[in-house]
Parts: sequence; C-alpha cells; structure tokens
Amino acid sequence: MRTCTAIVFLFVPFVSSLADDREGLDFFEKKIRPVLVKHCYECHSADSEALKGGLLVDSSPGLLKGGDSGPSLVQGKPDESLLLDALKFESFEMPPAGKLPDEVIADFERWIAMGAPDPRTEMVKHAQSTQGIDLEAGRQFWAFQLPEEHVVPDVQQVDWPRNWIDQFILHRLEEESLTPVADAERETLLRRIAYDLTGLPPSPNDVESLLYSDDENAIDGYIDRLLNSPQFGEHWGRHWLDVARYADSNGGDFNATFHNAWRYRNYVIDTFNQDRPYNEFVIEQVAGDLLDADSVEERTRQIVATGFLMFGAKMLSERDKEKLRMDVVDEQVTAIGKGFMGMTLGCARCHDHKFDPIPTTDYYAIAGILRSTQTLDGEIQKYVSNWTRQPLPMTPEHEASLTAYNEAAGRLKKSIKGVEAKLKSSEANSSQSKILKQGILVDDSKAKLIGDWKKSTYSKNFIGKGYIHDDQKDRGQKKAIFTIDVPKDGEYEVRLAFAGTNGRATNVPVTIRHAQGEESLKVDQSKQAPILTMLKPLGRFQFLKEKPVVVEISNKDANGYVLVDAIQLVSVEELNQLTEEDDTGLLAEIESLQKQLSQLKAELKELDANAPPPAPKALAVLEEKEQGDYFVCIRGEHRNLGPKVTRGFLKVANFEGAPEIEDGQSGRLALAKWLGDARHPLTARVYVNRVWHHLLGAGLVRSVDNFGHLGERPTHPLLLDQLAVKFIEHNWSTKWLVREILTSRTYQLSSQYDEQRWQADPENRLLWRAHRKPLPAESIRDSMLLATEELDFSPGGPPVANLGTLVTQNTPNDKGVKLDSTNIRTVYQPVIRNELSSLMRVFDFADPDFVSGQRAHTTVPTQALWMLNGPFIAEQSAKVADRLNQQKLSTDSEKLERLYVVILGRPPSEQETEVSLEFLNSNEVKANEAWTDLAHALFASSAFRMLD
Repeated sequence: MRTCTAIVFLFVPFVSSLADDREGLDFFEKKIRPVLVKHCYECHSADSEALKGGLLVDSSPGLLKGGDSGPSLVQGKPDESLLLDALKFESFEMPPAGKLPDEVIADFERWIAMGAPDPRTEMVKHAQSTQGIDLEAGRQFWAFQLPEEHVVPDVQQVDWPRNWIDQFILHRLEEESLTPVADAERETLLRRIAYDLTGLPPSPNDVESLLYSDDENAIDGYIDRLLNSPQFGEHWGRHWLDVARYADSNGGDFNATFHNAWRYRNYVIDTFNQDRPYNEFVIEQVAGDLLDADSVEERTRQIVATGFLMFGAKMLSERDKEKLRMDVVDEQVTAIGKGFMGMTLGCARCHDHKFDPIPTTDYYAIAGILRSTQTLDGEIQKYVSNWTRQPLPMTPEHEASLTAYNEAAGRLKKSIKGVEAKLKSSEANSSQSKILKQGILVDDSKAKLIGDWKKSTYSKNFIGKGYIHDDQKDRGQKKAIFTIDVPKDGEYEVRLAFAGTNGRATNVPVTIRHAQGEESLKVDQSKQAPILTMLKPLGRFQFLKEKPVVVEISNKDANGYVLVDAIQLVSVEELNQLTEEDDTGLLAEIESLQKQLSQLKAELKELDANAPPPAPKALAVLEEKEQGDYFVCIRGEHRNLGPKVTRGFLKVANFEGAPEIEDGQSGRLALAKWLGDARHPLTARVYVNRVWHHLLGAGLVRSVDNFGHLGERPTHPLLLDQLAVKFIEHNWSTKWLVREILTSRTYQLSSQYDEQRWQADPENRLLWRAHRKPLPAESIRDSMLLATEELDFSPGGPPVANLGTLVTQNTPNDKGVKLDSTNIRTVYQPVIRNELSSLMRVFDFADPDFVSGQRAHTTVPTQALWMLNGPFIAEQSAKVADRLNQQKLSTDSEKLERLYVVILGRPPSEQETEVSLEFLNSNEVKANEAWTDLAHALFASSAFRMLD
C-alpha cells in the first residue's frame, strides 16, 4: 500500500505539470496566436515580403532568439521582455498601426509569466537573412552611380521626335515594337500646360487666341509666358512644400501655432519664380544661416530657408527631453534623406539598413551634425518645449524707426507707471478707498446662484478671491441673488461691483427689493465703474432692519458677458459724513492724476497705431553651443549608448574631394555643400525625377521618394541620367528642365486608350500615351474661385497671425482657426495639422507629417459627395451663373460656350451643346437655376476633375 501511495505522489508533480502545459497551450491558442497572426506575421514571419528588424514571431525559437534588438521575451519574466515593452509602446511601438487594447496586452503579460508556452517548436528561417554591408558592392547599385551623359539613341521614326527626350522615349518603345499614340488636341494641350505650370485653367482669352492659331510657335510662346508668371512659383512651390512637410502648426500632442512659417512658404515660391539654381536651394535649406551674404535681402532669405529643418511634427510635451531631441534629429535625418536623396535613412536608426548599404554608423554620422544644431529652445510652459526662432536683419531705416518707437514707448510706459503709482497712493488715502472698509460689502461667494456661473480671476480688479460670469450662455436661466440684513432702518446707496470693459453686456438686468417695493434697472458693464473702477452706484433706497435687502442680477436678454463681483450697501448718513471729512485737495489731485493717466494712455495708443513693423523673426535653426560627434544609440535607445561616430555623410554616396567638417562647426554647412555638389549621385537625379513625375503623371522612377532597393527601378535609366546631367549643365535650372519636358512630343501626346498597346504595356511605363491626372485639391478650389472672378491673386502673408500659442482655445472667445476664410490662392491658406479643411482631407492633400513627393490618387465616395453636396461648390456654381447672366451675351449658345471655356477650358462639343441646350430649355427649372445646375454639373464632372 505504501508502495502504491509513493508511486501516486511521485506522479503528482508530473500530472500537475501536464495540466499546466495544457492550460498554457490552450491560452496561447486562444489568446496569443490569433493576435500574432493578425498583427505581426505580415512583417515578422517566414512568409513576410520584407522581414523587419530581423525578428521572426512565427515560432517559439524565433521569439526567444529575437531580432536586431536582442531576445524578444524572457520566459517567466514579463518585465524583462522587449515584446511586452513594444506592445505597451514603452520602447518600440508595435504594432505600428496602433496600440492594442489593454486586455490583449494583459494576456501577453500573463502568457510570458506562464513561461511563454508555445507549440511552435520548429525554428523557421526567412529567405532574406541579415548580412553585413559591403559598401563597394553597394556602390554598384544604379542609384549610387554618378549620372553620365549618354549618346542620344537613333530611332526608326526619325520625323517623330521634337527633341532629344523624344528620342530616348521612342527608342524604348521601338525596342518593344510599340509606337506612340497621336498628339493631344490643341484644347487638351492648352489645359494640360496651364494646370501643370500654374495650377489654374487657361484664361478665356488664351483659349480664344491659341485654340485655332496657325503660329507654329504659339504653344512654345504660351509655355514661356506661363513660366514667367507669378502663378508658376505658387504652383511649383506647393510641390516642394509637400516634400518639406510644410505646416502652420506643430500638430502632435501640443498643436502649437507656427506664426512665422509663412516666410518659408513665400521663400519657396520666390525661389521657383526667380528660378534660382536648385543646388543653391538645397544648400540654403540645410545651412543657409552659415553662408556669407552681400545684402539684407540675401541674409533674410538664407535664414528663412533653414525652416526646412524645423517643420517636422514634434512631441513638444515629451518629458524626457533627450529623447525628444533625438526624435527631432531622427525626423530631420529622414527628411534630408528622402527629400534630397530619395533614401530612407531613418531605417538605420536602430540597426543597419536591411536593404540599402546604409550602416547605422552613417545614420549617427549625420545625426551628430543635426544634434549639433539647435531646433528647440527652452519651454513654452512647464514640460512643453519651445522651438527656435532667428531674428532677421533689418534695413537701417527700419531699425532706426523701431529704435525711435521703442524709446518713445518706453518713456510713455514709464510715465504711466509713475502716475498709476501716485494715483494708487492717493486713492488709498481717499474717502472712496475707505468706503471699501465701511458699510456692508457682500462678495459673490455669499450669493445664491441659479444656473452654471463660471468663476474667474481674468480681470485683475476684483473684490475677494475673484468674480463670476455667465460665459454668455443660457440667457435668462442664470441669476445671482444677494440677501443682506441692514443694522438699522434708513436710506442706503446700493453699489454693484464688476470689472467693466469691452465685451461685457450693456444691459444687465438688476432688481432691488426695498421698503417701498421693487426697482428694476439695466447696468452697462462695458464701461468702467466710477468708484475705484469697480463699484457702480445703482441708486439710494429705504431699507428696514426687519426686512432683508434683496438684490438680484440676471443674464436675461443680455448682449454680452454678465459679471457679478460683489454688492455694497452704504448708509447715506455714513456717506455724508465721509464726504464732509474728505480732503477736497486730495480729490482734486486724484482727478488731475486720472486726466494725466488718460492723456498718457491716449498718446501710447496713438504711438502704437503708427508703430513700425516689429523686428521680424523666422522659424529657423541655430548652431548648438556644444557641438561634436555623437554615439550610436543601440536599438535606437538614447539611454543605451554605443561607440562614438565621427560626423560625416552617407559613405555609399560619397565622392573624392567631398567637403570636410571644420573645427568649431556643426557640420551642417559641409553636409549642405555635399548634397549640392554636382558629383553627388542622387541629388540631381532625384529632383529631375520629381519634376518628371509632376509633368508626366509618373516618375521615371515611380517611387519618387525611394531610390533604394525597395524602390522601383527606372523605366528609362539612360534618359534619367541624361536629364540629370543636362540639368546640372544648365545651372540646375528648374524652368529650363520644365520647358525642355513640356516642349517634347512625349509630353504633348494624347491620353487616348488603345487596346493593343495596353496589352503590351498596361501601366504605360514606356509612355506610349499621356497619363491622365486628377487635379490637386488646390487647383479644384482655385479654379472654382477663378470661374467666379473672385480669386484673389495677392501674395499671401501670415495666415495664422491672429492665433495664440495654440491653434485652438487661445482666448475665451476663440472659435479656432478659420479655414478658407479668404479668396486668396489655396497655397496661402493655413495648413493646420490635425485640422485640415474638408477640401484638403477629401482630395488627397499631402500629409504634412511626412515627406510627400507623390500624393495619393484616390477615388472615394466622399469626393463625389463633396462635389454634389458641398456648400462651397454650390455657392461657386450660383456665382458663375450670376456672372454669366450679367455679361453681354445675346444667346444661350454664346452663354454655353462661355460657361464651358470658363470651367473646362474649352468650348463644348456638338453633342454637349445639344444636350445642354435641351436641359436649359426644359420647363422643369427656372432659367437662373438651370444655369446654376449646369455649372454645378460641369464642376462635378470628370472633365473638370481630371487632366487629360
């Protein structure tokens, strides 16, 4: 028996272990595996197209081994497991789509504490294993080869090309036994050129003069005229602002207002209009403040240009300021990499780049440069970091006028301060001051309140600990009732205390119940009260000791804020006694001082009204006081430092004789000159591809922001090289490049569909026809305003000048930023992170949080709804109809042609004319409504929305 018992007890731990294992495995299957499959396998499994971080989570050995950052989990120890930290968003943030629910994270914590039971015991390998970076091999990749000039290829159709670009295109087509489609119709070409150059449709005059012109140089002349119009810089500047992450606010956790961002926007527009060399444009944006200047204008431009490094969204309230600093540096490294080089440098922050020859040491070589650059400057408020602003140089005249103003204002403010001090002293000794200490004074805190009154200390002149106001809400539903006992029968003066100023109600209802009955009156609180600027006498009334005084203040029908601070009762007997004892000389002095104060304040107000503009500032970087090399942050963690890295550039793209970083400098100037050097293999190539993308609808490299191994290969590598070489030869001129492309026959092709050609090249990579392109959001809005003749062509200024530190909730009366509040071009409208206008949100405006060289092209129901039901398009359609009826056009056919030209940039076809006139002549709608509906239909049509 004892033997059996011993055997039983021997097996108890084993049986218990089996039960625990089953429970653990069941828990894994129900709670853990489904989450891993749904949220993690795409990037971290043997079947993932691109393994991220070297981490495999589709097996237990893979999880235990971990990836580049080390083991993912430690069995039985949740607190030491990187996987749990990542799920909690405490180190890495996984999954990147968003934090998982707390209950799911709790399941993982419990599972790891169990020992991470997992039936997937077989180690699975990914096809792409991590290997060391061979820079010499990396330099053989096409993007890191210096662009070379090539012999223009011969073609069979020798009479087809208009310029050398066409020969490269036709040569590739002929290699595939393809031919291009016919040229675009003149009306299509005019519209395409106008929108591609200016973002606006051709004018009716241009349509009329060019549509049937026999001049063979008419189109070339039209291109030249638009290239030299200010609208060219506005449209092409907006393309670059997408790359620069331009916004008028910070976004993130603290959506602070960038009041000076507009200077960078205008700098970009001016740069394109002046056709300044692109390499100089690059250098200025990275290190303009470190360049020499020959004039105030040049110095201003250089400082403003460095705003490029400032625009990234920042977590300003991050309490770990060193983490914030490195996050800002990371954003800048990423922007420089993608924006100028088409390289995803940010992927090398935590480990060597998995696909491109970019070691993590290269990342920190550039990061050291930007860490030696000042972007943040102190704190706006506790824990919330501020950003740097650089003062801009002023002309001698501006500086002199500002100095004179500051001196005069300083003298006046000093005089005002002195008079106020004397006045305060005199009032303290006057009988008026003594009254606060006599009589009966009842604070608002003792009143019976009906309704939701707000406590405040915003106006500094108050009795007690503050006052209350009605917040301009619930009219007629709020009352403050004072009930006061008087010590004896008699006549008393009733006074209401409040801080009078603009915005207060002028008709505050007050009711006083006294011995003879009830008195109702209205009080003007928009003006200061006569006694100590806060006590206003309401009248004298008889009160009885046995009957309490009742004073009731309401907000019924009030036309502004209603304030209640206190009620004061002073017996007339006491009042007369105080008056008799008063020092009339002191009262005279008070009156004199009050007059002096009013005069001084009036002088200061007039001085301020005529003040010169303040000293300008720009959103711009500075050199950090402490500069130097920085360390590799192991796994990207700023608290886990590895070896120090000498500041420098991307080795795989470096060249002999590259600029060197001088002692005592951050290295930004050398970095900028390296980027702007003609020997750089990427800078010119990436930019000409961006230009090609905007004009042809798709880049020669379709992944315009990624020239690395995960990006696409060029469809015409020789043409891309040739464009880059000639671009540099022509002094990095954007206008030359744009003109060269626009005058090619390739650009001027029709977008017509052809089944046979489509079967051979369905994505039109060989450019046998033109790509159809959707109008960007800006062109949709601007074109509608132009059709109504209400588009304001004035250059834009600061769009958020009236906003405070935050975009919203700046003052009690603030309703937030007003989008589309003017008819100025959309490029000058505010770009508020987290609060884009409906037009921008619906029609694929670039996300200002990221480098966006290529906007998304979506077709979603909200676009159709905006076009059909949006108030803006309805309003513009009605205005177009009104304008049409005001013009001297005698027939509906003339009006119809004008309408089509204004909205679609071309006359209507015969079929369109027939259908439109039939609709207009129907009896279903009134004439003006019919024209409005027709205008609306044209705006909502694909003929308007798309560029053929």
